[in-house]
Amino acid sequence: MIKPENDRQATARDRARVAAELLEEARFLTDTGEIPIPAPNGPANGNGHGNGNGNGHHSNGNGNGKRISYPAARPSLSDTDRLAALDGAVAAQPESVPVLVDRAKQLGAMGRYTAARADLERALVLEPANLAVRTTLGIVLLRKGLWADAVPHLREVVDAESWSPTAWFYLGEALNHIDDLEGALAAYVRAAELDPRHAKALHAQGMVLDRLHRPEEAALLYRRSREAAAR
Repeated sequence: MIKPENDRQATARDRARVAAELLEEARFLTDTGEIPIPAPNGPANGNGHGNGNGNGHHSNGNGNGKRISYPAARPSLSDTDRLAALDGAVAAQPESVPVLVDRAKQLGAMGRYTAARADLERALVLEPANLAVRTTLGIVLLRKGLWADAVPHLREVVDAESWSPTAWFYLGEALNHIDDLEGALAAYVRAAELDPRHAKALHAQGMVLDRLHRPEEAALLYRRSREAAAR
């Protein structure tokens, strides 16, 4: 049956809303340290770069040469029970995109990013235009440190969610990690234009400017980042 035009528009709006909520959730989890984004490769150098410390932890640079480590999440019994229920749901409805996304989110919360990616790629085959699926997949790939793989999905997200500073910020993160410095800087700048209090986007601009050997401009952005964080 062909859905009426207004139904299709409502579905598109719903998907956009879900994608926006997922991006906001990802920003919250990253800001609070509950789900760390892997740091760039290379030694910590005081400008926000650092790498994993080799003991199952991720480290994030914070702009002052210190690194904050977060232990890997451990699944609780409730996580295991929830996953078992979702496994049953997927077995019963193998082509249900919402069920696949729900299981992928649970797998991601348990740190099982490879399995989460598999579910999301399967969902994307079923619904290539589903922005919520693409958003979740982009976030999972970021958490797994697969920056280059995340880029095309995040570009799709910013094309659809051009008003979202969080979407632009995560695109900047991916581009920065694959050394597309001009692209990363443009994405971070756009994020800060949309949200002038986005301290992470301002700080990230400073990081990229440092990498581009523009230290005076970088220092200005670090100061703006500190001011934004203090508001």
